[in-house]
Amino acid sequence: IAVGYDLVEYAPSFWNPKGDKTIVHIDFEPAEIDVDFTVAVDVVGDIADALWQINELMNERHGEDLPLFDIGEHAALRTAIANDLQGEAADPAFPMKPQTVVNQVRAALGPDDIMLSDVGAHKMWVSRYYQCYEPNTCLISNGFCSMGFALPGAIGAKVAHPDRRVGFICGDAGFLMNVQDLETAVRRKINFVCVILVDGEYGLIKWKQQNQFDGRHSDLAFTNPDFDLLAKSFGMWGKHLDGPDQLAGALEEAFQQTGPALIAVPVDYGENIKLTQRLGNLEAAI
Repeated sequence: IAVGYDLVEYAPSFWNPKGDKTIVHIDFEPAEIDVDFTVAVDVVGDIADALWQINELMNERHGEDLPLFDIGEHAALRTAIANDLQGEAADPAFPMKPQTVVNQVRAALGPDDIMLSDVGAHKMWVSRYYQCYEPNTCLISNGFCSMGFALPGAIGAKVAHPDRRVGFICGDAGFLMNVQDLETAVRRKINFVCVILVDGEYGLIKWKQQNQFDGRHSDLAFTNPDFDLLAKSFGMWGKHLDGPDQLAGALEEAFQQTGPALIAVPVDYGENIKLTQRLGNLEAAI
């Protein structure tokens, strides 16, 4: 049963290479057809209503035989991920590990504060490691959503919730997609913190190519501006980190500004392949 399934997110060739699975597709729009994704039943309509009806049918047909939701198992998984992240909290490596950055950003935000993630390699780390305590406090665009979401998204989040801290993590390429929106934030004195992970490459594309082509990738490098001078040119606070021990203090200083603030963090995306290898070794019973 494929619910809201998008072929671009996880190619059917990975999980249906022989094209022999019976597929029921549920979505607001008709299914896209692929050689490995031939739909037997295409349910076009409200997803929530369709899932509710499936639940009703399951209860009618199986009743007490259905397994109960094991909240303890999910709590244990959440704790394991939190402990894994905590182990990287004070890693002295520089350029910094992405998981270390996520940990320190989490520490600078309260349970009701709002965190946004742009599109890029960093999104994989935010999605896996950022711990949420309240609904709608971590906003992530997905699927075909383009790079550059986080900066204007942060402006909107802060305008909607002026009493909360708002910050976002983005890549250097994604940040430059909508950098002009900083002018609006400066002029309107809207405080939020941009944490820019600087690697000078299109990191997510590189990661995908390395996975698919035995570690090889095309030329994905580009030249960044001087982020200190960029911030100064907009009339806002900015800091380019020179060491791993500067981020926590920079975050606190950034949140004290009257307008937007910018922190450029050199990042080591060599951790990406290590994460791929770790996830590839996981097994789960289905």
